[in-house]
Amino acid sequence: MSDQNNPFPETEAAPRPATDIPDSELAKEISNAGDEDLHGDPDDPSPQPSPGEAASISAWRIAKSLLTLRSQVNSLAPSRTKKSDGTIGDPSHQSRASDHNPWVKDGTAGVVTAMDITHDPDHGCSAEAIANAITQARDSRVKYIIWNRKIANSSAVGGVPAWGWRNYSGRNGHTHHIHVSVKPEKATYDRETAWNLPPSLTG
Repeated sequence: MSDQNNPFPETEAAPRPATDIPDSELAKEISNAGDEDLHGDPDDPSPQPSPGEAASISAWRIAKSLLTLRSQVNSLAPSRTKKSDGTIGDPSHQSRASDHNPWVKDGTAGVVTAMDITHDPDHGCSAEAIANAITQARDSRVKYIIWNRKIANSSAVGGVPAWGWRNYSGRNGHTHHIHVSVKPEKATYDRETAWNLPPSLTG
């Protein structure tokens, strides 16, 4: 049952077969190159997941907290483009560490704990506004966010305090979308309480 505090429920939380990956959910800007940036935190001393943790899943779903976030963004910016949106990574990448892979196990399903939201300020969806709102709110669900060649982690990493911005060294500069990763605990990633977003995402 959805959290009663969530006025923006989505219906895509039901698990899908591992082979069922709609293009609308496929995380973009990921290639078959072995060294491709997969939206991770390069400064994390103990990154999760380890390679291979998502390789054996038979079904997958999206963390409910991220569905809530996307629903709110869609409500605030109904005309936004979604060309750089994405959640699940290509199955060929499931042997590598990425929160876009369904490595978190919930029963027999794997849970994707990352989401990309397209930067489209011309149609009311500024990734800068989303990034500022999340860092200012210090939402306890967040693991880290990446936007415009910067990364902010909810814990101290690389000598930078929690929620401080660091330069992001991954190959994908995240100038077309913001990446949001949530923590791997079920009580956190499935918490559907509304996110503290401003009434307008125009920037």
